[in-house]
Amino acid sequence: MRVLFVFLLNFRNYPRAEVSFGPGLNALVGPNGAGKTNLLEAVDLAATGRSHRAQREHEVVRFGSEWAIVRARFGGAGRGHTAEVRVARAGLKQIRVDGVPAGRGDLLGRVVLVASGPEDTQVASGPAAGRRRLLDGLLCQMSPAYYHTLLRYHRVVRQRNQLLRAQAPAQLLEVWDEQLVDLGVRLAERRAQLVARMAPFTLYWGERLGCGQVEVQYRPSCDPEVEAARQALRRLRREEYRRGASLVGPHRDELEVRLDGLAVRSFASRGQQRAVTLALRLAELEVVRAELGEDPVLLLDDVVAELDRERAQRLLRSLEGGPQVLVTATDRSDLPGAHAVSVEEVRVG
Repeated sequence: MRVLFVFLLNFRNYPRAEVSFGPGLNALVGPNGAGKTNLLEAVDLAATGRSHRAQREHEVVRFGSEWAIVRARFGGAGRGHTAEVRVARAGLKQIRVDGVPAGRGDLLGRVVLVASGPEDTQVASGPAAGRRRLLDGLLCQMSPAYYHTLLRYHRVVRQRNQLLRAQAPAQLLEVWDEQLVDLGVRLAERRAQLVARMAPFTLYWGERLGCGQVEVQYRPSCDPEVEAARQALRRLRREEYRRGASLVGPHRDELEVRLDGLAVRSFASRGQQRAVTLALRLAELEVVRAELGEDPVLLLDDVVAELDRERAQRLLRSLEGGPQVLVTATDRSDLPGAHAVSVEEVRVG
C-alpha cells in the first residue's frame, strides 16, 4: 500500500499544497510549526475519513476559510483509488471515492495506515480507552464489518445508559441487553484474536528496539461468552442502576501491556513507554502484512526525535526495504542512519 500524492486546500496552515511521495522512507523535513504533522493528518483524513488528531473536525479548516479539501491518491496490489474529503467550518463533511459520493465505511478496507506520534504516550500511560482505540482503529481499517458492528454497539450502550439513568423497568432494559451481549461478544472476540496475533510481534519489536520483553494480553470485563455475559448483566443490574452506566462489555475491557513482567503504565519510564508503544504499532504493521499480504503505510510523527540515537538507528535499519514510511523531522540530521536508506525528502515550510 502506498500514498502517491496528497492535495490540500485551506487545510490547517496550508492555503494550497500538493506533495508527492515515493516508496520507502519519505522524510518530511522542516522547522517546528511548518506543518509537517498537518501533512500526516491530511493523509490520515483521506485514508480513513476522519482526523484522529482533531477534537472537532472543523478544526482542520484554515482560519478565515469556510471549508477545507484533502484529496489523495492511494495505490497497492494492482489497485488504486482517489479519496477526497471536504470539511466545512459549519461541521458538514463530504466524502468522495473516485469522484463518487461515499460514506466513511466506503473508505475503510481500501488502504491501512499505522500511525505513531507524540500522543501515543497515552496508549502506554493513560486510561484503558486509549488502548482500546489502538485495537479498534486497526480492526476498523482492516474490516469495514467490524466498523459497522462497533458503531451499532456504541449506539446500544448510549441508549441503554439513558434508560439506566431514567430508572426504566428491567423488562425494557432486557431488549437492549440482548443487543449489548450479541454485539459485545463479537467485538471482544475480534479484539482478543488481534492481540493474540500481535503478541509474538510485540516481543520481537521490543527486543529489536532494545526496550526489553514486551507482552500484551486482552483482559475482557467479563467472560466473552454469551451466557456468561448475560449472567454478568443480571448480577450487576442494581449497581448499573445506581451508577447510570453499563458496566459490562468491550467498552470496559483492557489491553494489558507489560515490560519485562511489569505493568508499563505504572513502572516504565517515559522513554520506555514511548519505545513500548512504538513496538505495539510495529506489531500492528506485522499483523497487516501477514493478514493482507502487503504492508500498510506507516506514519511516524516526531518518533525518531523522541528515541535515543541507538534505538532510532535500529528502527530505521529495520524498516529498510519494507513499508512506505512518512516520517517527520526538523532536519535530516534527526534521521541517524538515513543515508543508508532510500529517502524521498519533502521540504515543508
